[in-house]
Order: sequence, then structure tokens, then C-alpha cells
Amino acid sequence: MRRMYFIFLMLCSGLALAQPRIQLSPPQAVVDSVFFTETTTVRLELDYPGVELRYTLDGSPVGSNSSVYKGPLALSQSATVSAKAFHPDFEDSPQVSIAVRSLKYNQPLSITNATPKPAPQYTGAGLSALTDRQKGALNFAATPKAWLGWETDTLRMQLNAPEAGKANMLVFSLLDNAGAWIMPPAVVKVYDAGEQIGQIETARPEPGGPTQYHFLEVPLKPWSSDTLEVFVLARQLPDWHDGAGRPAWIFLDEILLTQKP
Repeated sequence: MRRMYFIFLMLCSGLALAQPRIQLSPPQAVVDSVFFTETTTVRLELDYPGVELRYTLDGSPVGSNSSVYKGPLALSQSATVSAKAFHPDFEDSPQVSIAVRSLKYNQPLSITNATPKPAPQYTGAGLSALTDRQKGALNFAATPKAWLGWETDTLRMQLNAPEAGKANMLVFSLLDNAGAWIMPPAVVKVYDAGEQIGQIETARPEPGGPTQYHFLEVPLKPWSSDTLEVFVLARQLPDWHDGAGRPAWIFLDEILLTQKP
């Protein structure tokens, strides 16, 4: 009988050890201002005893050797702050990221035309909203004047840049919300007087991704006119999506023309 009781205890102990550990919730990232000229401050928050927060500033994966968060991060350059929570009694949290953008090296820019026009329900404050340096919220309905949305295969835009040729990077601030059928475009191409001076392709999205925004950077070759033509090619919703095969919505809240230092 004593032997059977011992075996029973061993089995129970084995089952207890086999139970998966609870995963920590991700930390919250709070930023003073996504767009800034001199500095901005990012705070990481997760209120639980014994939790250690670690972070990176270049968007790279956060691991046990990453920098330990000890207080607000004062940033003077563009950065992507990624963070995770660690605790010896729990599984590491999912990683969260927030991007901030310095406007120190930005050049004057205006959007003179967009074809087709934004969808009637997502016209924001007009094309001028794309150059007003105001960041839209992740819940796009909370800042309806900031976001412009298109449901189209190809968005064609004309940009006026009075200080021609000084910039070497065109940056798009985009929303990624697969649940709302919104995804970054598949390809962006930039032309100067009919000559292609920039192009970038984005990676195929995976299921289960978080709602987030991206700064999509398009490097530019030297150019000379004061007008740029941009083609934004929408991504088809992937096979795993409920709307597979249809073009994803394109949501923009800002376009920046900058000289990357």
C-alpha cells in the first residue's frame, strides 16, 4: 500500500511539473510624442512584483541580455523601442514595439493629388493631414481626422517638394490592423520625371500579428525636380485571412521627406 501511495505521489508530481507556466502580460509603452524635433520620452510600464523589463532601441528581438529598463528613455533620434517582461516564475511576455520619429532632418513636402480619392468614410482632414505632423491613434476611429483610407489595388500620389533633391528618404506612416482588413502595401515605387528613384517591398504578413503602425522607409536615389510621383501597390489579403484574395485597405496618417543622417 505504501508503495502504491509513493507511485501516486510521483505521478502527481510529474503532472504538476508538466503544467505550462503562465505567460506574463506584455509591458505598456507610453510615449510623449511619436513625432518630435529635439527629444521625446518613452516609458515602459508593467505593475507586478519582481518583474524585470528589458528593451532594445533598433527593433531587434529582446532577450535576457538586452538592456534593463531603469526609468524613462529620453530619445533624440528616431528609434523603434521593443520591450519584454521577464520573471523567474512566469513565461516571458510577448514583445511589444513602438516607433518614434525625429523630424530634425525633414524637408518641406505637400501632397497635391491622390488617385483614387480616399474612401468617403476615411477622408480624414483631407490630403493636408498627411503632412501635418499629427500621429493617428491605433484605434483609427478615435482620431478620424488623422487617418486616410483607401480600398484600391493601386494608389497614385503626386508630391510637391520645393527643396528638390535634398532628401534621400521618403517615409510612410502606415496602419497594420489585419482584423479590420488593413495592411501595409506590398510595394511602393517613387519616380522623378519618369525615372524610378526608389522602391521597397514589404514582407508577407503572418496570422496573429498585433495592431500596430509602421514607418515604411523608401531610400531615394539623387533627384532634381520638385515633383515626385508615388505608386502604392496594395497587398492582397493572404490565404489565412477571411477576405483572402481581396486588396487590403491602405491607411496613411503621415508622409515624411527626410535626409537620413
